[in-house]
Amino acid sequence: MKKVLFVIILLLFSASLPAEEVMMFTANQYFMSRIYTLSTNGTVQNYFSYDNYHFCDMEVVNNELYAVDAFAPRLYKVDIDTGDLEVIIDDWSLFYFYDVAFDGTYFYVTEWDLNRYDINGIKDGTASFSEDVYGSAWDGQFLWMLNDNAQIKCWDVSLWPNLIEITANAFSPPSSTCRGLWFDGTYFWSTEGLDGSLGYIYQFDYSGQVIDQILAPAWVGFGVCKLDQGVSIDDPYQDNALKLTVAPNPFMNDISVSFLLPEQEKISFELFDIRGKKIDTLLSGQCSAGMNRYQLNILNLKSGVYFLKFITEDSVEIQKIIHL
Repeated sequence: MKKVLFVIILLLFSASLPAEEVMMFTANQYFMSRIYTLSTNGTVQNYFSYDNYHFCDMEVVNNELYAVDAFAPRLYKVDIDTGDLEVIIDDWSLFYFYDVAFDGTYFYVTEWDLNRYDINGIKDGTASFSEDVYGSAWDGQFLWMLNDNAQIKCWDVSLWPNLIEITANAFSPPSSTCRGLWFDGTYFWSTEGLDGSLGYIYQFDYSGQVIDQILAPAWVGFGVCKLDQGVSIDDPYQDNALKLTVAPNPFMNDISVSFLLPEQEKISFELFDIRGKKIDTLLSGQCSAGMNRYQLNILNLKSGVYFLKFITEDSVEIQKIIHL
């Protein structure tokens, strides 16, 4: 009886462990790809780097992350805590995947034609299709695809393998450089794939109207989605949090920054405008472990919104600042 009671208490405790909603973001530079875990305001919590991969669009199934690879015709399940990859689709009759969507039963990926696979990666046929696609999403009724002409088109796949385009539903994404497509149950998500400057992550409605936008943490973004991540009581990111404070905000010319470092390391502060263009490096150098405080003198700025990017050796944090 005591053993049964202990199991019940353990299960109740496990079910009540806290969880937080996080954003997942993919970015690619040449032959290196990264998968980022971001807080909902865009602050980097963690990332994993992968050499010789090119992760693109992502999907969430049962609160688990899946990502496609443009260097191989593969779909991976990604462990966001360890970065480990599990191959789900491995179809070498094709060449690459840029997009993925899941309708509750099947994954859809395009490579010239539209292909679909069950949850175990078993192929369920091909539908004739002639567009290049940068992202796909399932909204509960239709399959939506972002193509290389910056159009999001709507497709009825209920008569598979026959596809019916719902032309009246087509619309343009917030930016012509949007990559990846995901649906959160109400709105779509996509990210700008700019090379050489930071783009934005967009949340938008069925007309392309922006609901929210967040500065991306890296160049050449290619996918974004959201899921719930369990927070352990011993979570190292709680112990080693940067705890960045910026004041005053809004500011005139001087702004004070304070932050906590778990160990001595090199840091830098970079300033970006509202469009993600880098303006200046305000501070760069070695900092000691513990609490650090600096006064940053920012001159010759027009009034408006800017972004302060705080970079350490293994983390990035971005805060929006307003210059009066």
